[in-house]
Amino acid sequence: MPDRLPRSARPPSALLLALGAALFLGVAGRIAVHAGARLPHGGDELAALGRAAVALGAPWLAVAWAVGTLAGSPGRAALSGGAGLVLGTFCWYGLSTVTGGPAEDYARVAAVWAVVALAAGGAFGWAGEVYARGAQQARTAALALVAGTLAGEALLLFGEWTGRAGRAALAVELAVAVAVLALGARRTAPVLALLLAALVAVGVAGAEDAVRDTLRLAGWRGL
Repeated sequence: MPDRLPRSARPPSALLLALGAALFLGVAGRIAVHAGARLPHGGDELAALGRAAVALGAPWLAVAWAVGTLAGSPGRAALSGGAGLVLGTFCWYGLSTVTGGPAEDYARVAAVWAVVALAAGGAFGWAGEVYARGAQQARTAALALVAGTLAGEALLLFGEWTGRAGRAALAVELAVAVAVLALGARRTAPVLALLLAALVAVGVAGAEDAVRDTLRLAGWRGL
């Protein structure tokens, strides 16, 4: 495997990447919440699992990171990641309103989340591009960022989510963090990536706790 991902002649446009990420996050999230409603058996548990999954923030950041690996340049990666999460946020809350949610409350919460999404999505999009095109140490840090973010959120919420569906979603998130490190081992310094991911996890757990508390003051109820 080459040290750096090959550059394509014409990388996808930032707009196309952002729209793809937005549709995936907004529509897939809404489907996940309502997937169990039509099932005769086990529907309640599946719907609870869907609600837990879409209440997680780190997978959204991982999508922005993945989009950044495809963007082809740092600027395009940051733009695609940030715009994708912002559009995904409005798509999610727009669909939530259509399905009967309180429009005024959702509009306020969506606007606040959009600010967070723009900044965080841009940073993670840029990190994805670093992983795709950077030198080994830079790739190691970029990989540790996304893996540590997934792990940190899972560890934080394990202490708050006591339901079976929530714990299952967090277990999957933690398993994905481990898988990310394993899959990126050939292109990074694995031991250093693990150490950095642990540091990121600790930092993310504290930062996300503060962000969630702040957004609850703006009316966010976990979705």
